[in-house]
Amino acid sequence: MTRIAISLAGHTNNGKTTLARTLLRKDVGIVDDKPHVTDIADGHPLHKNEEGEVILWDLPGFGDSVRLKKRLQQTGLIGWLVTTFDRWSDRPLWCSQQCMKNAKNDADVILYLIDASNSPESSLDVRAELEVLAMVEKPVILLLNQTGLPDAARDQVLVQAWRDALKDFTIIQGALPMDGWMRCWVQEKMLFQTIATVLPAEKQQAYQKLIAEWQETHHDQVLKTSIEIMAKALIETAHDSVAIDKESLFDKTKALFTSELTPQSEKARAVMVETLIQRSRETMEALLKAYQLQGAPKDRVDSLLEGVKTKSPDTPPEVMAILGGIGGGLLTGVLADIQAGGMTFGGGAVAGAVLGGVTAYALGRGYKKIRGKDGETRLSWSQEFLTDEWVAYGMRYLMIAHFGRGQGHWSEPLSASIPQRWQQSIAQWMQAHKTTVEKALTTSEPAHVEEQLELMIRHVLNELYPSAAAETLPISTSGE
Repeated sequence: MTRIAISLAGHTNNGKTTLARTLLRKDVGIVDDKPHVTDIADGHPLHKNEEGEVILWDLPGFGDSVRLKKRLQQTGLIGWLVTTFDRWSDRPLWCSQQCMKNAKNDADVILYLIDASNSPESSLDVRAELEVLAMVEKPVILLLNQTGLPDAARDQVLVQAWRDALKDFTIIQGALPMDGWMRCWVQEKMLFQTIATVLPAEKQQAYQKLIAEWQETHHDQVLKTSIEIMAKALIETAHDSVAIDKESLFDKTKALFTSELTPQSEKARAVMVETLIQRSRETMEALLKAYQLQGAPKDRVDSLLEGVKTKSPDTPPEVMAILGGIGGGLLTGVLADIQAGGMTFGGGAVAGAVLGGVTAYALGRGYKKIRGKDGETRLSWSQEFLTDEWVAYGMRYLMIAHFGRGQGHWSEPLSASIPQRWQQSIAQWMQAHKTTVEKALTTSEPAHVEEQLELMIRHVLNELYPSAAAETLPISTSGE
């Protein structure tokens, strides 16, 4: 059986265990904001089959690298005695020695985490630690941690800056951004590809098969499941319809002159809103489950709704309800847009792109009346509402796909923290494919809706991660 060992190394309290949790899709080790929380080398199976296994090692963090180098240079009985003494007298130093012991005896490749929020010039610890790692003569891949949400242009500059600053270290065989809190699965694909280039030739075949199986489970199948979940919700919303009780002539006349709904229509709309809120929450919970994350958008809805109502008691309760159901964490930056009438359709505005159908709803265009052959009048969502909902699901997917398990429980981000690049990319795609999307929702064939959702998501990911475009492009591009 072929065994491939990948070791996470770096300065103490630098996010190694956080990244390990994200890559392993489970809670391992202890995450705390203090040094030397991980004090022994901790190995976890990433994937295993009949031919081999990939082990991810979460190593103790480096401390005083200058003293560590001196300790490692001591050999023989004296070195062994000093190391044993360190275990009891200087545990942080002993932890660092255990890190090096794993790197020398077990690792095939070392993933060295760097705090990229610091400049290469000010990170003296990095050079000292790389000098120590050079002693074990194993390939090293730099991972730029604590970069925040990915930004291709910024990340390219960061990577090049670090490569230039550390160009005299020949052990460095690659570098890429990898924030344990906010990475996307596309970046994981890039990481595993980079690892493949530095492994011993005799382990290449087994590794490629192991990682392909892992990615099929944790990337491809999860994306497929996510698309099916979103398509189901969109189709159900497109089919929402509530019968309107018989309206009196007086109510109809009043509604005509006041541009307000009749009491009977308001009653029908309330039912639709309640259904939409429940579906939105259930869909988000299903997406979180698919990504093996805990948390839900409703965690902060009540308090946020209360805060907004306090600031603006005149906001229609129906609008507040739908905002709470769709995106509680995004209310703060949206209220002014609603009251000013500045929101646009099709994801053209930042808030509208995130909140979906509430754009059309807030402007009184979120619903339509349809008279059936039996003479019964029913209320359903308008095409504008459904288009905005489609855009919103793209945003919700990106929010979850970029959340690392090491961060803990998922909570919906505030609108100010959501990259405009996401919104712009989705809006541009929707502008070019709006007719196709509307047709897919009208026919409500799951395969057609899923196909268009997948095309949108892959298009956006390819724009966000151009260096990984070949990996994220779909096999079929029909409908483009």
